[in-house]
Amino acid sequence: MDRNLLDQLQNGDVFGTDGEKIGSVGQVYLDDVTNEPTFVTVKTGLFGAKETFVPLQQAQTTADGVTVPYTKEFVKDAPNVDADGSLTPEEEQRIYEYYSMDYAAADHADRREVVDAPAAGVVETERREVADADSVVVKDESLQVGTERRATGRVRLRKQSYTTTETVEVPVTREEVVVERVAVDPNSAEARDSAADGEVEVTTYEETPVVNKTVEAEKVSLGKRTVQDTETVSEELRHEDVTIDGDTDRDGRLR
Repeated sequence: MDRNLLDQLQNGDVFGTDGEKIGSVGQVYLDDVTNEPTFVTVKTGLFGAKETFVPLQQAQTTADGVTVPYTKEFVKDAPNVDADGSLTPEEEQRIYEYYSMDYAAADHADRREVVDAPAAGVVETERREVADADSVVVKDESLQVGTERRATGRVRLRKQSYTTTETVEVPVTREEVVVERVAVDPNSAEARDSAADGEVEVTTYEETPVVNKTVEAEKVSLGKRTVQDTETVSEELRHEDVTIDGDTDRDGRLR
């Protein structure tokens, strides 16, 4: 990268999201592939005695240094990693995890930090490279099971009317006229009083069925409910691997 820009970053300050100065830049760590700044250490604490790592992934350079999307207190509480010019993969992963950044182990497992500062306080990284050779691609299938929603049926609720006939036997009573004849003494007072013509009237009654209808009502609703169930899914998976055949030397290495 441009040496003047690197020197400007090295000699600048680090500011937080609220514009407050967090501290001055201590060291700059460069990516070994892109040669771009990856981390800076910020001198904090009393007289700048402590150096804290800050990633530059979302930082913005300014005339006075660099502004990072973090507060001063958040940076000061970062993991305690010695700024000794070397970062192990474990230390680098701790920094990434603290700042909620993705850390791909495959991209960092073969990295080692070396001190080769072209300017004071600048640390560069280099990556161990593997010489090009014949290679094969192996594949490994994995099973991913999800669910999909499909219709299984349709239900309708329809109202219809029909009639039925109900027969009920109802007991009823009625009155009948009964004529009774009883002999009496002709000389009795009762016989003498009824010598004149007369009539007697009797009213008869009977019961007749009276029908009344009563109505009962209920509300019928049509709804759905979800029932949890489990189904077993089986699928064959294809896996590939490699074996190495060839002559070896006395140390067990392939020749």
